[in-house]
Amino acid sequence: MSKNIDSEVNSKLDVKDPKKVKDQNITNPVKVSLWSKTWVYILILGILTFLIFIQFFLSNQMLYSSDQMAGFDARVFLKDALEKHHQFPFWFSSRLGGMPTIDAAFGDAMYPISIVISFFFSIARAISFKMILHIFLAGVFFFLMLRKGFGVSPLVALTGAIFYMLNPEFFSHIYPGHDGKMFVIAWLPFVIWRLKALMEKTSLLNVTLLSAGIGLSLLTSHIQMVYFVLWGMFFYWIIAIVNTIRQKELKKIWGMSLCFWGAVLLALGIALIQFLPTYLFVQHAYSVRGVDRGFEFASSWSLHWPEFLSMWVPEFVNTLDYYWGQNPFKLNSEYAGVMAIFLGTVAIISKPSMWRIFWGSVAAFSLLFSLGAHTPIFHIAYYIIPGVKKFRACSMIMFWFSFSTILLASLALKDIIAGKFGAFSENALKKWKKGILISIAACAFITIVFSMQGFVKGLFNGVLLETGRTKEFDINFSQKFVPFLWLWFFFISTALLALMYLIQKKLKPVYFVILVLIIGVVDLLRVDMQFVKLFDPAPYFNSEASLKPLQAEMEKTPFRCFSLPGALPQNGEGVKGLEGVNGFHDNELRWYREFRGEQDRNYLASVVDFDAKGQPYLSFDKLTAGSPLLNLANVKYMLVRSQDDLVTVENKNALGRVSFASNFVVLDSSKILQAINKGEYDYRTTVALEKEPAVKPVNSADADLSSFSAQWKKYSPNYRKVEINAPADGFVRISEVYYPGWEIKVDSRKADIYKADLAWMAVPVTKGNHVVEMIPHSINFEKISAVSFSLHGFLIVYWLILGGMYFLKRKKA
Repeated sequence: MSKNIDSEVNSKLDVKDPKKVKDQNITNPVKVSLWSKTWVYILILGILTFLIFIQFFLSNQMLYSSDQMAGFDARVFLKDALEKHHQFPFWFSSRLGGMPTIDAAFGDAMYPISIVISFFFSIARAISFKMILHIFLAGVFFFLMLRKGFGVSPLVALTGAIFYMLNPEFFSHIYPGHDGKMFVIAWLPFVIWRLKALMEKTSLLNVTLLSAGIGLSLLTSHIQMVYFVLWGMFFYWIIAIVNTIRQKELKKIWGMSLCFWGAVLLALGIALIQFLPTYLFVQHAYSVRGVDRGFEFASSWSLHWPEFLSMWVPEFVNTLDYYWGQNPFKLNSEYAGVMAIFLGTVAIISKPSMWRIFWGSVAAFSLLFSLGAHTPIFHIAYYIIPGVKKFRACSMIMFWFSFSTILLASLALKDIIAGKFGAFSENALKKWKKGILISIAACAFITIVFSMQGFVKGLFNGVLLETGRTKEFDINFSQKFVPFLWLWFFFISTALLALMYLIQKKLKPVYFVILVLIIGVVDLLRVDMQFVKLFDPAPYFNSEASLKPLQAEMEKTPFRCFSLPGALPQNGEGVKGLEGVNGFHDNELRWYREFRGEQDRNYLASVVDFDAKGQPYLSFDKLTAGSPLLNLANVKYMLVRSQDDLVTVENKNALGRVSFASNFVVLDSSKILQAINKGEYDYRTTVALEKEPAVKPVNSADADLSSFSAQWKKYSPNYRKVEINAPADGFVRISEVYYPGWEIKVDSRKADIYKADLAWMAVPVTKGNHVVEMIPHSINFEKISAVSFSLHGFLIVYWLILGGMYFLKRKKA
């Protein structure tokens, strides 16, 4: 833009010396339209974002986001560790008996934008602000990508940016609270912009900017999404190399390849502190994800054929109200927008260039891959592409579909604004008119046919028999699908007719773009707004009266609670300042999962009785007596919801966080759980180890175990200290989940740590008084952080130097 303005100035003043141009401009300035300014469009995107979420901004509530509400405990834990203990925690003790933070993935705790926002706002408000900010950033980055990278006009760039920031595949993640996905999708246009710039001009600056985009995406902690981003980048690089070979510029290939892979490696280095510990945690099979769980797991949460047709009309299989598809439930939409799909198709038909076919292929591949077991694509990827077996929810890749279709739609609008659709030959014009009329007729036929409930029900009879959701289908069909099907027909027929008027030169290109923008915004917002619901988070953070004594006790001596179903929201103990043994985390330690059982099956089995009819019910006697597994897990209180009241039931037989055992047995890990449940060893006096200890206790048979005592001196996320009195030689059992990152010292000396009773830890001690210190570490963080933080420093210094040079150059000019 500035280059064009300079040329215009030189022409009008008839001078070639820029200095003379500058001097003469003082008396004869050239006016530049306000609508050519980038900041104007960024302001428009900001205003649009504010208006969409105005109810949130004018309230003290948060946007409903289910996963985020289930993760309040992690936010509370992190904020408490930083503010109260001045530590970044390496052990997350609130959930699942305790687990690593960085190694198991601790959300966006390393993501700079999240850190800043979380500092200024309350936990609940910060969650919503982060998602809203990234909707705005998605629009800004897409605008800049189109304007600077693809050279489109400001109006077209604005249209593409609005389509991208409002596309439901991105926007609808608000409702389930998938903020990590939103962060990565928001950064994607920046990454593609910088990748395109790098392939066109290899330079260190472009390398660092691309690496920063990838690195920040990785720091969001959503590794699977970035994994899919890297797929797209890899194929973009391949096509760029092929295009360079076609242009016979072979010398550029090496520079392009070196810069591309250098940017990827630099990005991995930037995000190593977030990415590598979690990757190694999974690869070493510490996580439940580290175990190959088979094709069914990897293909779960895919799209099914009803969702496939919802890419056409999103209400076909309604997500929130009347979902009748084959997933257990559905909280988001993969819809990209009627105008994006329409114009994306037009872009390829009108100009089937290599790059447009590439983006169309990306969209098609994403759609087929996301269908999981329903197409061969996922089967092939599962067996030949590394990493696919480790992840589930293959439909996450659908962000590439929306990105590609919206980019193609923007390129079609670019051609329209450039007048290319008004310059057809007579023969081409006839073909386009015929094609448009046939398309309208076909759309009308499809609309009429799919308005017939019997026809559609017959197509999906097998699905309805499998899901048993015929009632939901019937209600949804008449109340949701059919009305919006006809709305779709109105939108698409209007756009097709407008295209006909355009090619006949009866409609100006700018008016066509404005019409498409209006239809697109109405279409997208009608879907988006169902995923925007305000929610009062106060009940999550308010403490019920029955918990206050437990909170006071927790300040003196650590213990755990077991929340029976319905007692607290998922992962709710940490929000109340307590520690729990249940909950959910994608990277739960696999031996702890085995100990508690899937969905707490092993814990629940010990507190349930059955009536005469075989119906299960909670037994108060069993609650107060506990069970071997609950006792070993240091569960001192059971939390039960009785109508609206939360009741706490004390487990009289719970072992302390540290306890003493004078004897040991050595058992294979596969046999320990059965041995505990069947009483094959007395867990109160004996620990089950998986290997022979180096030092065996002697003369401990007659020890009075009741004389064991433990006094806690310090209990913080990264450091625990307790003074014990051991009645004999033996083992101190520590009811912290075993993990190789733990360091335990006895009297300031590192102790040998044994995996005990399947999931916990034990260290040998001699008779007498001892000081036991427990220090959790990330296994690899210290070494990795040296690399990452060095690269952070290099990039900051490099950009500061470039910025300073640019400022001095501008000042001299």
